[in-house]
Amino acid sequence: MNIRFILTLTLMIFTLGCEAKTKNIAPEQNSSLTTKSSLNVESTSNTFSAALTNKDISAFLTIADPHGIYLVRLFTSGNLGGRGSSLSELQAIVKIDKALAFPIKKQTPFDLPGLFINLPIKSFKALPSRKLLPEIDNTHYDQWAPILKKSLSGAPEAVTGDPIILSSGSSKYWVYAEAQIIDDMLVGGFAVFENQNGKLMLVAVIELL
Repeated sequence: MNIRFILTLTLMIFTLGCEAKTKNIAPEQNSSLTTKSSLNVESTSNTFSAALTNKDISAFLTIADPHGIYLVRLFTSGNLGGRGSSLSELQAIVKIDKALAFPIKKQTPFDLPGLFINLPIKSFKALPSRKLLPEIDNTHYDQWAPILKKSLSGAPEAVTGDPIILSSGSSKYWVYAEAQIIDDMLVGGFAVFENQNGKLMLVAVIELL
């Protein structure tokens, strides 16, 4: 009887010790993953900022999706007769020129530095952030405008046009935005980064006019 009691007590102590160890390790692992993700976003945003500010193609290509960047140009206030056609197409990154602009046939070039006029980022940690609505994860880029507008609604930056970070709850997308809601219309620029195997890559740029 004493031997059985001792064995039972030993097993209980061992089990409780394992559970405590697991509970103690899990938060550290989660913290490490969160820190790694945060550092990745900061590093990518700083590279993006420096590349556009200095018109550095080499730096830009390190964060650009090698499969191409999807360019979207939509006239949210209407075409007004002379603005040209809306744009929604995948562009090979080799087509970008020295000024970091994509030439578009029969249209104004898609000028990245001209779209994000508040660069360079002075302090990544000082940038405000908001969550994107969940449906963003399953919506094509040229259908993002209404979702972006709802996500920015009520943000002070949507009045001033100051930079803001928008991120999806699933961590699939991170967006650097310089945009305003004027007369209930969203205008501005959005650089869309996608989490690809733990690395953020620029996959789309949206211009709303």
